[in-house]
This record gives sequence, C-alpha cells and structure tokens, in this order.
Amino acid sequence: MKKALINDLSRKITLLHVEAIQEFLKKNFTVKLDLIGYHGHTLIHKPEQGFTFQLGNPELMTQLLKTKVIFNFRDNDIKNKGQGAPLVTLYHGQILKNLNLINNGVIINIGGIANGSYFENSVIHSNDIGPGNCLLDQWIRLNSKDLEFDREGNISGKGEVNSLMEEDFLNHYNYHDKKKSLDITDFNIAQFRGLKLEDGAATLVSVTANLIANFVKNIKEKKDKIILAGGGRKNKTLIKFLSKILNINVESIDQYKLAGDFIESQAFAYLAIRSLEQKHLSLPTTTGVSEPVTGGIVYSN
Repeated sequence: MKKALINDLSRKITLLHVEAIQEFLKKNFTVKLDLIGYHGHTLIHKPEQGFTFQLGNPELMTQLLKTKVIFNFRDNDIKNKGQGAPLVTLYHGQILKNLNLINNGVIINIGGIANGSYFENSVIHSNDIGPGNCLLDQWIRLNSKDLEFDREGNISGKGEVNSLMEEDFLNHYNYHDKKKSLDITDFNIAQFRGLKLEDGAATLVSVTANLIANFVKNIKEKKDKIILAGGGRKNKTLIKFLSKILNINVESIDQYKLAGDFIESQAFAYLAIRSLEQKHLSLPTTTGVSEPVTGGIVYSN
C-alpha cells in the first residue's frame, strides 16, 4: 500500500475520531479534556515479525483538540519480544480488584477475538483464546440478506449445533498457544458452508463457547465468577451455551453497574495515564514480553 494512501487514510480516520470527541464534549460540557489515549485502527499486526501498524495521526489530533495524545501503545511491547496484545489486561485487573474478585473472577472480553484476564498467585494473567465474534459476524454477512451480526443471539438461538463440524474445527487448531496474539485472519468459515443460516450461527457460537470454557477450565486456580465484556456479552445464545458447559452463572459486566460498551475505551484512557506516568502497560504474564514495559508516545502542542 502506497505511503500517500496510508497517510490519507490516517488523516481521514483521525478527523472522524476528532469529530466524535467534539460531539461527546458538546453533550458533556462539564467534562474537561486532559489527555487522549488514541489506539487508532490496526491495519497490520505481525508481532512474530516485530511489526505492528495502526492508522491514525496523533499530531493532527493534538493540534485540533489542543491536548496531549498518547499513541503507539503496542510498539515497545513488540520490541521487547511481546505480542503487543492483549493490552486491556491491566484495566481488567483493576476492575477485578475493585469488585473484590481477585481470587475467583475472570473477565472474558469478546470482540472479534476473545481474550481472558484473571489473577493467579496475585499476578494478573491474560492471553487470546480464539474467535470471538469474527466468524459469526462473517457468517451472518455472507448468508443473510442485509444483516451485519447476530443481534442478541436471535439467529443462533434458532439453530442446531452441528457437532461433527464443531469438533473438527476445535481439533484442527491449537488456540492455547500461550502468548500467541490472534487476528481475525487466522480463522475462516469455509468448512461450515452448506449449513443453514441458523445452524451455522449456532455452531459458530458453540465453538466460541467451548473455547472460552476450555480456557477457564485450564486456569490452575478455580474461578467461579465469569464476567463477559465486549460486544459478545450481548449474545444470549453464547451466554446460555457457556453457562451450560461450565455449569455456573455467566454474567455480563453491565450487571456490576459498569458501562459495558465503554470498557475498552476506558481501558485505553487508563493506559494513557499509565504511559504518561511511565508505568508499565504489559507484563510477561499478559503479552509474553521479556520484562514489564511501558509504552505509548506522547504528542503535545
């Protein structure tokens, strides 16, 4: 991809983000803007090659909003043999501390990829688990007329799981390669072709539920409080499947009076503050980095 095109895309996406921030500030006029943790939009993430790239122009953002911007959260982690992800773990850890769930709680973040955060021997741990919403979303877009995703699990809830296809899929991949950062391009839905819309959706939800359940079961210290964050927390079929497999009540993070739609944005605000204070953003137990490292670059007017 040509540099000029990348620069243009970075400028355009930054202007959209600036517009969104300005709208937020208009609606919340008592809020004072002190600092922005700007993740950008990941275009390429290849930690095994020591490279990650996010679209976004932090210089432009700081000029337009007249405030400090923290960008490039992942670079230093990857330079120190980390996977550059997941980065939200420290914030998840703070949530577990605030909820007094250090000993028995797990936060499962279900975006395109599912990842989990938990404490073991009082140290926060995390790693990617496998496909979260990515395969289900792809399936819905390809096999429905005009839907983008399985809202609240309504489609998957009407289907039947194809156990043979599910078992083959689960056996084919090793999702528990410790400290391996996953990407949606690591998976595809080719083998599920031929299934009805509802059955394919149910099977893919069951795949995700089983992967998450296996992750929880493999934690050495028993956990009985499973808290879902990310868009996948709204999928009632996923919650039903996961609760049945684990035989415990799986909860949404919203049930703890936390704003579930904003956990990730809050996490990067938290990381931005840590970056500004030169505190570490990742640990060997979270991204596989060689030692605790800080990250992010400060941009200011």
